[in-house]
Amino acid sequence: MDLSIIITESQKRMILSESFNSDLQNTLKKNYEFVKKIVSEAQEQIGVNLEFLMSWGATIGGFVGPINDYIEGRFPELTDLQLSLLITGVISSYYIDNKKIVKKIFQKIMDEGLENVMEITLKKSDELYNVFIKFIKSLGLTLHKVTNILSYAFVIPILPMLYQIALQGDMTDKDSLEIVHRLAGFGIITISGIVLRELIFKLLKRFNQ
Repeated sequence: MDLSIIITESQKRMILSESFNSDLQNTLKKNYEFVKKIVSEAQEQIGVNLEFLMSWGATIGGFVGPINDYIEGRFPELTDLQLSLLITGVISSYYIDNKKIVKKIFQKIMDEGLENVMEITLKKSDELYNVFIKFIKSLGLTLHKVTNILSYAFVIPILPMLYQIALQGDMTDKDSLEIVHRLAGFGIITISGIVLRELIFKLLKRFNQ
């Protein structure tokens, strides 16, 4: 005998919301842990303390995650340590101001004979960077001087999720604010609550057009 379970629209939205928030948290946590692994392996190879990068964990992971997937697919012969070194090279190019540390990282990459792969990796990184910057600027955000646009990079892997939730229609400000609170509650995003709210509200508005 078939059993039909009838749920109200509010219950349906709650189920969808809980599923969405779980996926959201898992994705951000995965990116944070990915960067933690990269930093740990790179430190051992280079002999430089890179723990300070973990304050940007989820943000860096959002940016370099797709790059890692691309390089891993194009050069399957690379070891995990070589991949970590290459991705650290990307991270250093965008997130490290200390020229001495950056030079040491790239010297290690050269010592490993990975110059050509690094060149391809940086080219792909530049492509992602330029597309992402163009997209963020198109949202018309209030770009505060203290906020580097790359601070928004944590959002890259969750854009498909935000798009899907926006397609459900009749998103209210309360729904959008709930997503903001969830993201802020994870404690691994570097931008302020005000900036985060503006970003999420404008993304959902864009996807709902």
